[in-house]
Amino acid sequence: MLRLIVLFSSLLTISLIPLQTYASNNGTAACEALPEPFQQLATMTLDPSVENPPQVGLCHRVANAEKHFEKGSDDKAIQELNKYIAGINQGSGKSIEESYAAALVSEAERVISIITGTFEPDTMAINGGVFGYSDQAPVAGATVTVSFIESGSSFTVTTDSNGLFSITDLTESGVYVADVTTSDGRTGSAQGSLLETESSSSVLVTVDLAGSSAIYGTVFDSSGQPVPGALVTAIFPDTDRKYSTTSSADGSFSLMNVHGDGTLILVGFKNDTGASGSTTGVLSSYTSQITRNLTLKAPETVNAELLNSGFENGLDGWSTEGSVTIIDRDLVFTTPDSGN
Repeated sequence: MLRLIVLFSSLLTISLIPLQTYASNNGTAACEALPEPFQQLATMTLDPSVENPPQVGLCHRVANAEKHFEKGSDDKAIQELNKYIAGINQGSGKSIEESYAAALVSEAERVISIITGTFEPDTMAINGGVFGYSDQAPVAGATVTVSFIESGSSFTVTTDSNGLFSITDLTESGVYVADVTTSDGRTGSAQGSLLETESSSSVLVTVDLAGSSAIYGTVFDSSGQPVPGALVTAIFPDTDRKYSTTSSADGSFSLMNVHGDGTLILVGFKNDTGASGSTTGVLSSYTSQITRNLTLKAPETVNAELLNSGFENGLDGWSTEGSVTIIDRDLVFTTPDSGN
């Protein structure tokens, strides 16, 4: 009889091994390709900060909620999400670190609010002013177009009688370029950053009659590949004029109607990687057009404090020295807020 018990136990153990292996390999597969509004919650649930258990069970709660939602069973979807929240609260401080558990609950509640139709995203604003380069007088009726580099979204407004403008109810953040044209043919541009941690951003743009010079070039990364969506700014130290644009899909850029004010500094920056680069040149009455390419290089080693905003890839693949804290650069440096 003892042999039979041992044999049965051995067979049971052997039969469970494939099941356990399958569960460990596929237990969270249901969370790996969920659509919005469940995608972010699923991604957060798969984070190593959530131990297993309860990770697999939580993952299936999200997947079940998505299935009910897709079928139009909103009540059942909400029930699954409430059970998800209960599971998070039960594991908080044990299998899930408390602050991360709070973030998971907040995201689950956001999804519930979307399902119930009560979700109201936090909104932000960009405020600014347009002034003449020569007289510094406010310019009324100027057309201001603000374009976000990462998303490509753009918003257009007109300045009031005091030369001021405001773009409200924004739900996205990031680096942007403000381009201005006036009724008398003056133009100007400036760059700015709207941070998720702030409710608003300010930018000032000076405008002047178009110059006759131009700057052309292409932005490359350190491996020689073109870089689209890079912020490119030309700065003339002698006159404090600034011109900003973004590189196109093939990495090329052009700054037109530039004043040939002598020595210039051309700076490139890619917000999602922190890569940057610069070069110099001269524009004058004798040299009205120049071509300057930019090579952007991401930092390889960072110290205890890394100044930048909006990193998408974190510190993956970087070597670091000590503990690293990412600090928004706009909390330390004033964003260049005026230019032509």
